[in-house]
Parts: sequence; structure tokens; C-alpha cells
Amino acid sequence: MAYYAHISNEQYTVADRARLEEARGEKDVIETANRASDEYADLRETYGNSPSTSETLEGLQSDLNALYPDRDSEPAQEDIDAINDAIKAEKEVLAADKEAALADMKAKEAEGTEALVTEMSALETSIANTPYIVTHVATGVDEMKYTPGDASVQNGQIFDLERSKEGVEDAAELQAIDDQIQALREEIENIPPIGTDDTLYWEGWYRHHGGVQAVRRMSYNTQGGVHKLGGTPFRKNYAGVGYMYDPVRDAFYTAQPYPSWTLNEDTCYWEAPTERPEGMDWQWNEATLEWTEHPAKPYASWIWDGETWQPPIPYPGKGADWNELEQKWNLHN
Repeated sequence: MAYYAHISNEQYTVADRARLEEARGEKDVIETANRASDEYADLRETYGNSPSTSETLEGLQSDLNALYPDRDSEPAQEDIDAINDAIKAEKEVLAADKEAALADMKAKEAEGTEALVTEMSALETSIANTPYIVTHVATGVDEMKYTPGDASVQNGQIFDLERSKEGVEDAAELQAIDDQIQALREEIENIPPIGTDDTLYWEGWYRHHGGVQAVRRMSYNTQGGVHKLGGTPFRKNYAGVGYMYDPVRDAFYTAQPYPSWTLNEDTCYWEAPTERPEGMDWQWNEATLEWTEHPAKPYASWIWDGETWQPPIPYPGKGADWNELEQKWNLHN
């Protein structure tokens, strides 16, 4: 079973995407103006009038036909090859002239867009390399595609053995041939299939059919760059919703917990500036850049004041219970 993560970086690339659309519009305006110019019209006419044949080419075709005066006379092969080579060379010259005319048209159309093209390329690269957030996790088709192994040798031997039975009347000899054929068929059954990783296909398929920005496969048994079952680790970590996918590292990891923490390139785990002490109650204090020992945090939103955990809203008393989902106190009558 394979696992796939739906990912999106749209929320992190809003400004880049907006500027990219603006740049595309600016480029279209310039190209439209260029196509409306007299110079472009002349270049387009030159391209349209580029010949697909020439007197030289037609003469060579006539020379080739002249080598066959009748069916009983076979021309020398070297004469045929020489004319065919000349015909090929002349066609390449004509094609090059037409391609050059087309290149001139495209150059005129793109005139004045060079800076925009460079900017657009940089924006596209920036968007593609910006980390994505995992928005959904789903199971899907196994990425491995298997096809039967090569049995051409065995099939050829079976074919020869089948033909060798023709004209044989001795039952024992026929049985011996059939035994060889059966042994070859069993050998074919034991040929291991050929496995092909079809990850790119399925990632594209799930993206297209899911209507999402992108999809990436992940490995359920990969943690910290190590495969728990001894297999090949894949994209550093199995991801959940809210994880990040880094296209540069081609890896999944959690969001950065604190600004001072750095990413271990081998495990793609975030690490504090100093190693965590032994024990279960140590919490990181970003303000002092140190580990602080205190009781376990009761709720994700509560803050350590140096002595105790404090709620975002002061405790009202009267036996109230904290509602983490709604970030408020529930009062009991």
C-alpha cells in the first residue's frame, strides 16, 4: 500500500504568484505590439515565402530518375548514394533557411521582453522551491509496477521442442520431449517479475484527479531518514497534515518549532541549539535559549511563566474548566 500527501505552497507564494501574473500580462502587451509592427509583417512574409524546393533540388531529383532508364538496367549503388546525399544536403539547407526566418520572427516578437523573461524565470523557480504544507494524506495504488520477466530463451526452446515432435511416433520419446517442455514452463513461472517505480505517474494522476496543486508519495516506515524495516528510506519522514514538504531537499518534516532550532540534514528533524537533558519534563524556552524543567504542559496554548503554566485568559474561578478548542473557560452553574 502506498501513501500520498496532497501539498500546497500557495499561501506562502501569494506575492510571487501575483507578480508572475503581472509580468506575464506585461510580456503579452509587448509581444502584441511587436506583432503589429511593419518589421514583423515583413519577417512573416519572408517566412511564408521560404521555398520548400529549389532548382538545385529539382535538378538532383531529375538526375536520380535518369539513373533508371529501364527496368533491365541497374545503376551503380555509389551513384545512387551520391545523388541521395546531395538531395539530403539541399533539403537541410532549405529547412535551415526556413528555420532562420522563423527564428527572426520569434526574436522580433520577443524584443523588449528580455528582462521580464528573466524575472519570470526567477519567480517560477522561487515558487517551485518554496516549501509546501501537507493539506491531506491518503492511501493509494502501490507505486511499483510489475511486468513478467524475460522468458524469450525458454519460449524459443519450447518452440523448438514442439517442432521436434513432428514425425515422432515413439511414445516414450514424445513423453521425454513433453517433460522437457513442462520443465521449461515451470522455469518460466519462477522467473521473477521486473519492478518499475511508477511514482511520478501516480503523483501526477492523483494531482489531476484530485484537483490539487501537487501530490508527493511518502513512506510509512521511514522516520528520520531511516527505514524501520531495513528498506530504502524515502523522503526522510512519513508526513501528517501540517507537515512541510521541501522540494529542494525532497523531504518531509514538521514545521519549525522555534526560530533558533535548525534542521538536521540527515534526519530532517529540528534540533535545539543545545541538547535536551535526560528526563520527560524538559521544555524549551526560546526567550533564554535553554531547557527548563517543569511539569508537563496541560494545553498547547498555555504559557510557562517561570513557575507555573498560565492560560491565555486568566482563571475566573468558580470551578471553571478550560476549553482548548474554543480558547475560553467553561463556567459551571
